[in-house]
Amino acid sequence: MRTVDQILQEAASQNNPTDAEPKRQLDRFSRKRHVELVRSLSQVSGVRSTLYIGLQWAIMIGTMIIAARVNHWAVYLGAMVVLASRMQAFGVLMHDGAHYLLYKNRLVNDVVSDLFVAFPIGMSTTLYRKTHFRHHRYTNTEEDQDLAAQEEEHEWFEWPKTRLGLFWTLFRSVFGMNFLRGWILYKHWAPWNNFRSPDFPPRCRVLYVLSTVCVYGFFAIALKVDARTTLILIGVYMFAGMTLLNLINRIRATAEHLGTRGDHELNDTRTVLPNLIERMLIAPYGVNYHLEHHLFPSVPGYQLSKLHRELMQDDEFRERAHITKGYTGVIQELMQSQREANEADAEKADTEKVAAN
Repeated sequence: MRTVDQILQEAASQNNPTDAEPKRQLDRFSRKRHVELVRSLSQVSGVRSTLYIGLQWAIMIGTMIIAARVNHWAVYLGAMVVLASRMQAFGVLMHDGAHYLLYKNRLVNDVVSDLFVAFPIGMSTTLYRKTHFRHHRYTNTEEDQDLAAQEEEHEWFEWPKTRLGLFWTLFRSVFGMNFLRGWILYKHWAPWNNFRSPDFPPRCRVLYVLSTVCVYGFFAIALKVDARTTLILIGVYMFAGMTLLNLINRIRATAEHLGTRGDHELNDTRTVLPNLIERMLIAPYGVNYHLEHHLFPSVPGYQLSKLHRELMQDDEFRERAHITKGYTGVIQELMQSQREANEADAEKADTEKVAAN
């Protein structure tokens, strides 16, 4: 399989036209009987988006204030957990922003998404949008750069694993030992790495420069007031992203498509039903309903739970949809179902070999 860079470079050079049809065609789920439902759920609410974004910032700022005042290593560790989960929420909100689902006005959508959720985690809504729309069009095909990134990285792509192998993978992720491997895709979304790219338009460049000036100006003032506390909080934020967020993102991304049967549109993508802790840490804003999102990407994240409940009344969806209980359940599936798939492939290969002889 080609690398992420090769896929995106070929697409940019028009060697792989954007209107090309995916090579892997699956039986599709009929949308016709859900048109009215989806239309009603696809109404974008700027008020809800603003409140949700504001809530994430309030939690993060409150966490930082508590950590600064208590000034204890245990509180710093707890703050890292909270901050990593809210950075995950920022990423999910940016994903909705990429689909123009935060605000009805697209300019407002992109400006708010960049300034308040994308730039704070080192990403750009516009840059992310370009690759993400390709992922929707070419899901699980050789043109899907998300799949290529997982295969190129290997560690979270290759299943099943031994118990020791699983432990080592989780250990490396939670301590950020494989953090730099995220550069495979992240470099295509980072504003500073694509500042002069035509995919990063002038408006975004101006916003990025202004936001960067404001952030560094704030840090300069904070360092003069209390250098020690400021440096500690900066470290807490950065290490939360390099360690816990690193693990959270890998679990979420792995759960979305790997280890699915893939012979029908309904089992090519996985929906996860998380427990409360998993929802808070890994799956805010309905990101766990990934199958529903791929079927109806016009529905905002906060409506996906309702969409899921309604679709479960549909016999075809209920019988064929790939739905897993919990992210621990996903790991169990990958440890078992992928082994079975490999054995089935090996048996098929042996049968074909015997037939050929």
